[in-house]
Amino acid sequence: MKLEQAIHARWAASAALCALLPAERFTTGTAHAANRPYATLVRKRGRTLCRTHAGDALDEIPLEIHLWHDAFDAGQAIAHEVTATFDRSGFPLSDGGRVMHMRRAGESVVEHPDGVWQWTLAFSVRVHLPSGH
Repeated sequence: MKLEQAIHARWAASAALCALLPAERFTTGTAHAANRPYATLVRKRGRTLCRTHAGDALDEIPLEIHLWHDAFDAGQAIAHEVTATFDRSGFPLSDGGRVMHMRRAGESVVEHPDGVWQWTLAFSVRVHLPSGH
């Protein structure tokens, strides 16, 4: 299971988060959905922090979750639940890797001219990759 798949699975497993924004309204990459609310996951270019002689690696991967909503209060509630679900979390990846630490690195919110609110929730993810991955 790749990192993005694991994050989607974690979202889907959170009853509190899915009550605010169902998992099928959370996608990876760029989306321009006409029906709001929705959220997208964007993976940024990461870097290897260290590599062992055995071939294991510790990577740092920046991610952003973008959330679009027509109502500020409802969008803010989703943003808070995203943070509660993912900040300071660790979880396994099915390929033997592990998210050692996913922490919130920043948050911004803007109102676009058409009245749509957009949150950008930035995370820094440290992933242990065993030899061969």
